[in-house]
Amino acid sequence: MSLEGKVALVTGGSGGLGRVHGLVLAEHGADVALVYNRNEAKAQDVVKEIEAKGRKAIAVKMDLSDESSINEGVERVARELDSVDILVNNAATGIVRAITVTDMSKEDWDNDVAVNLSAPFLLIKAVFPGMAEKAWGRIINVSSVTGTMGGFGQCSYAATKAGLIGLTKTVALEGARKNITCNAVVLGVFDAGSFYDVAEPFRERIIKRVAIRRSGDPRELSEVIAFLASEEASFVTGETVEVSGGISLFTF
Repeated sequence: MSLEGKVALVTGGSGGLGRVHGLVLAEHGADVALVYNRNEAKAQDVVKEIEAKGRKAIAVKMDLSDESSINEGVERVARELDSVDILVNNAATGIVRAITVTDMSKEDWDNDVAVNLSAPFLLIKAVFPGMAEKAWGRIINVSSVTGTMGGFGQCSYAATKAGLIGLTKTVALEGARKNITCNAVVLGVFDAGSFYDVAEPFRERIIKRVAIRRSGDPRELSEVIAFLASEEASFVTGETVEVSGGISLFTF
């Protein structure tokens, strides 16, 4: 699964799952642009880790709720690395906000829609022409079992992650004859990031729902993303690949 000569852009790349996605893509040969919004120091740490593996990397500040910031960031990646070959829409917000529909504010709803759904749309829109020109592109959208199963108190997160699957299938159709694939990975619970923002008793209850009875190692997700980004996955498009340890199975 060589990604030699490819440029990958990973949103939410300064920590958690995004950090591991960036490292694994680099291990497979890609140069990587890591998108961050607030924590530049953490993003630069990941850049150093990738450079130590012999690949190029840059940290790119983007406000994912702002179209001009997204476009400027994508243009910077093209200048400093090359046009984006692999887009991983990983960044998300709202996952640990347990607010019912009647209590959720319009402001929180709008913010979650902007980051979780509008930003992937805008990033796809920004990188798609360059992929079409090269006649090669890989778009991987990170969805969630919350989008396929629902989640109490997670109306905005569930709705945006479900919407991301619809966006994935549409982009797959539009890119199919241009050698651009678009797939969604539907993740369960992993040992990274926001899972540790959930209170421990709730984490234990969630893990008991997983057929494999554990949370996932981030690399178990990142390697699936690397496969979908590779030439070996050239006939896979418009798919939702669940990587959840069987959390959606009937477990007892």
